Amino acid sequence: MNKSALALGALVLAGVPSLAPAQALTKCIAGQEVIDKEDRTGVIVSDDSKLCQVKYADGQTYSWIYWNLRPTAAPAKPGLATPGESPPNPANALPLASKPSSNGAQALIVLRPSPNHTLVYRADRRGHFTLTAAVNGSPIRLVVDTGASLVALTLDDARAAGFGRSELVFNQITHTANGPVRFAPVNLREIRIDQLSIENVPAAVIENLDQSLLGMSFLKRLKSFEMREGALTINW
Repeated sequence: MNKSALALGALVLAGVPSLAPAQALTKCIAGQEVIDKEDRTGVIVSDDSKLCQVKYADGQTYSWIYWNLRPTAAPAKPGLATPGESPPNPANALPLASKPSSNGAQALIVLRPSPNHTLVYRADRRGHFTLTAAVNGSPIRLVVDTGASLVALTLDDARAAGFGRSELVFNQITHTANGPVRFAPVNLREIRIDQLSIENVPAAVIENLDQSLLGMSFLKRLKSFEMREGALTINW
């Protein structure tokens, strides 16, 4: 798909870390204790270079892009699950762990599970992930492209999303595999995929584009995403 390889920005540049560079991880290291952006502490149980599998004290495991995690120098909290250990309580219950207080009484620590939503898609015969999304309420087919810093729409798909040709101002240039092309910057009110909804997504309408793309202006708003063994897993 020669026109889908947009050089709108590299993956690393597009995904701006949510943590300060001095604090954020640079890779996943199994066994490392980390704090996620929701200030929960867990232990990395996977060595994947970008997507860290973090196990929490309640026995649940969630996937995080490494820049959403920071290391902790503090010792492991009482009751924290480590790789290989079984969950202290059933996953659906609110587990309670106790530790002795300074006066000898038992103080309770409530470990609250965090909800996680996941979608999984299979690649097509060419290895592409093509999703149907409601863009500003209109169904549009989008190919996932981590090399594109913006969601990109064809002229026809932009029209379906509510952008008339006369409203578009093609005053910016990007470079594709076929050379420089003009594009019109727009802001999408909403992109909805199944139960997932993200609002106010920057996008580009590109002349002569033959396939709309789901770029990093959408993907970096997710909790995490992973492409592995012909499957795309989205978490939010």
